[in-house]
Amino acid sequence: MTRKILLICSCAMMFCLQGFSQTLPVTGHVVAALDKQPMAGVTVSLKGTTNGAMTNVNGDFSLNVPAGKAILVVRFVGYLPKEIAVTGGQTGIQVQLTEDVQQLNDVIVVGYTSKKQNELTSAVTVISANKLKDVTSNDIGTMLQGKVAGLNVVNSSGAPGAVAEIRLRGVSSVNASQSPLFVVDGIIGGNYDPNDVESVTVLKDAGATALYGSQANAGVIIITTKTAKQGETRFEAKLSTGFRTADFGKLNVMNSNELYDYQKEFYRDYIVGATDNSYKIDLAKFYAERPLSLRNQDYNWSKQSFKKAPVYNFYLSASGKTEKNDYYIGASYYKEKGTFINTNFERVNLRGNSTYHFSKKLDVTNNINISASQGKSYDYMDVYYSFLNMPWDNPYDAAGNPIYVDGNSAFKWWSRDKINPINTVQNSDHSYKGFNLNYDLNINYRITNWLTFASTNRVAASFDKSRNFVSPLAAGTFHGTGYLDELNTLNYGLISNQLFKFDFRLGDHNISGFVGGAFESSKNEYSGGSGKGLPEGLSVLNVVSNNQLVNGAYNKYILQSLISQVNYSYKDRYFLSGSYRYDGSSNFAPSKHYGGFPSVSAAWLASSEEFLKENSVINNLKLRGSFGITGTQDIGASRFLGLFSLTTQYNGLVGAIPYQIESPNLTWESKQQINAGIDIGLFKRVNVTIDVYRNDTKDLLLQVSQPLSVGFETKWENAGKVINKGIELGINSTNVKTKNFEWTTDFTINYNKNTLESFPSDIVKTSPSTTNVSQIYRNGGNLFEFYMKKWTGVDAQTGAPTWEKIIYNTDGKAVAKERTFNYAEATNQEVGSALPKFQGGFNNSFRYQNFNLRVSTYFSVGNKVFSNNLRYMMNDGHEPYYNQIKLPDGAKVWTGPGDTQATEPSPQNNANSTETSTRYLKDGSYFTIRNIAFSYTLPNAWANKIAMKGVSVGVTADNVATFSKFLGQDPQTTITPGSFAMPGISDFKYPNNRQYLLTVNFNF
Repeated sequence: MTRKILLICSCAMMFCLQGFSQTLPVTGHVVAALDKQPMAGVTVSLKGTTNGAMTNVNGDFSLNVPAGKAILVVRFVGYLPKEIAVTGGQTGIQVQLTEDVQQLNDVIVVGYTSKKQNELTSAVTVISANKLKDVTSNDIGTMLQGKVAGLNVVNSSGAPGAVAEIRLRGVSSVNASQSPLFVVDGIIGGNYDPNDVESVTVLKDAGATALYGSQANAGVIIITTKTAKQGETRFEAKLSTGFRTADFGKLNVMNSNELYDYQKEFYRDYIVGATDNSYKIDLAKFYAERPLSLRNQDYNWSKQSFKKAPVYNFYLSASGKTEKNDYYIGASYYKEKGTFINTNFERVNLRGNSTYHFSKKLDVTNNINISASQGKSYDYMDVYYSFLNMPWDNPYDAAGNPIYVDGNSAFKWWSRDKINPINTVQNSDHSYKGFNLNYDLNINYRITNWLTFASTNRVAASFDKSRNFVSPLAAGTFHGTGYLDELNTLNYGLISNQLFKFDFRLGDHNISGFVGGAFESSKNEYSGGSGKGLPEGLSVLNVVSNNQLVNGAYNKYILQSLISQVNYSYKDRYFLSGSYRYDGSSNFAPSKHYGGFPSVSAAWLASSEEFLKENSVINNLKLRGSFGITGTQDIGASRFLGLFSLTTQYNGLVGAIPYQIESPNLTWESKQQINAGIDIGLFKRVNVTIDVYRNDTKDLLLQVSQPLSVGFETKWENAGKVINKGIELGINSTNVKTKNFEWTTDFTINYNKNTLESFPSDIVKTSPSTTNVSQIYRNGGNLFEFYMKKWTGVDAQTGAPTWEKIIYNTDGKAVAKERTFNYAEATNQEVGSALPKFQGGFNNSFRYQNFNLRVSTYFSVGNKVFSNNLRYMMNDGHEPYYNQIKLPDGAKVWTGPGDTQATEPSPQNNANSTETSTRYLKDGSYFTIRNIAFSYTLPNAWANKIAMKGVSVGVTADNVATFSKFLGQDPQTTITPGSFAMPGISDFKYPNNRQYLLTVNFNF
């Protein structure tokens, strides 16, 4: 009986166990929430067990789970894990994984190595490709505008192929380059296409930049290009097309009727000093000299010269991984036709990288980037006349051909200068072309678990050719003779870095870093020729018949360095980092070849302390501080030498004349940088970064005035100091986040104050520009400080212009101010800097299901811009044969005694009114809607029907609208001094553009 009972129980138990062990398959599909792309390699596991599966290349998975209810855990690196309740046998489960932004930014390229996000001790900003690609451009600087606190990005020209001017934390030098150092894939310099960019890292303080020593005075921007991420070959294609239109800002010129009525003011009965003025307009004389038929002659020169221009951008890439090899190849074609007639730019780029894993210890990477470009530039004067020619002149003849105009033309030409720019453009050619090659060979050998040898090497070469040709048929200086100028430039060089990297942990202590050497060599050669006297129809140098000129030069420099860095951390909470670089540059005299550049930085990750670990409000809190020194050797290869010019002749032979006095003690400019920062994460939704800095640049490279006995007016010396002090704020927040809707915001703002000290004299004037505007450097002043007379308006009784005169006592102290009618008596004063005080961006992204909208804005506040255009377009009758700008609201030309509302002087009493003064100095502050991008991602089911892994369609609008008080073109003006340019001067530039594009992305 007992045996029977045991047998029955055993059978029952076996039956129950069999029931419990029954499993049923569950199938599903995993995609990324952002773009709905299928995700391969995602781990799907049964919670609490080791039972799991992995998604295939299509994002599909199948997993056996016990009958009844179960919990699946879905995980993938860089994404937030997700738990899904399922029932055994359930099919078609759809899973969307959301990016873990904090984790994606976990590993950041810094200097010659990389660090985890929580290990950073310096001021670093990372911008992912997703936040860059809202703007379609051939220039990464344009794409960065408004996205990095402390980064000033100025689009000073809309010419095809133009690149933005970039300044990080102000301007800290007078003559040395202030463009940040670009590093591509870990090696200084390099060429790339924006389509190939994976992320951009901006290094701001010396804790990060001192590793680049004498090349990092203006900051460092690191470009990381795309590499393979998944096993199976994946293809990506992007097609963008659209058009551009010229943005004239507030440079609105008068039409024929407006100009006709405006010019009546030139005929007002008013003679300075006369007692019988009626102040009425002499209409009889006006109609005799300005027939009524002019009202019907309305030709819009700007409209004829600036046209709607197409833009094209095509990109195709392939990437994949095998057990032994990772590979990526990308090809792109970019073309834009300029809005100004006969200007364009096109570029072809091919990039490939491959990492071959020879063993667990040895990896070898080959990178190659090949690009070729060509385009047509323009002549400044053609743009100039496209704004200033009067609407009464017709640029075309009866057959529709641009007419030739000169002083002997039989027909009436109203515009002052006998130039038809449309004809000139048709009979000239300002073309250029270039070719660039970069090849990188990187070797990574893991000697032990904690020691690695890394060798990174690049050879680079580029060739550029430019051509300026004016046909003998073109009006102007070269009519009947023609002109041809060609220039060929060859650049080539080598960079090699050999480093030993170490990383080991001893309990709670972690020590890492590297030590090694770097070598750079660069050579530049150029040659060219020019001449006049060309036969019609020919444009080659061997047919020029007079004024032949041959030119050429050769330059080279060598930089050799020892570099090192040590990083220490304790319990992953306390971090200390130190670096030292020792550079030797051939740009200095032998006794000044070498300079040392140290840095130290520290951080405390307070949120990892026990008292904050469980805090529900603060999820991240880090305090940072750094100190270091960087420098610049970007002064040219011969400024310390005594030079002679060999461009003259004596007795039929080459003659030498003294050109530059020797300066054997010339040395590095060096920048001492202090930075303190705090990173705060709140509610796992808001991330705040605040940095405060002070950068002191000393030993400025200046041309200092010399005593007359020396025989030279100036000499290159180290003198003066530039101090930049500022504060930066960056906020990233997820404002709303639900299953179907998400709203995120990025906000950046920075303040920078620029001060000069230790200059050799109280006031150092810059050379006046071609616009006869001066800027000064003064102890206690600012860089790019305008120095001119103050405009005080119009005298109500006489209509004469007035300026401010300062009265000084015998001690040189100002005691009074008064108005003067005499321009020569007016006092030159400091009236504002071309550098802004505040700048930043406010960007918002919205996602509703498969729809995405991003709106990016940018603002700049506190700088002055001299609108040189207004000299000619508000000329008060000095040159009544230029077109005029439409006066802003509130502006009024003086009409008679007692006219207290007048803002513009009488055309008859306007002596010196167009001379340099604050009349044309305007507030350069502006706010711009930088970009609006709207896209739609097709559902996976739709994409799969056309054999695609993902498809998205979007429209973008760039440079949508600019809000500013500035009168003239776009207030974005150059901040780079040059032979024909001065920071802060607006002077008939090639207008910036509004851009409208349709973009389609395919993944397959």
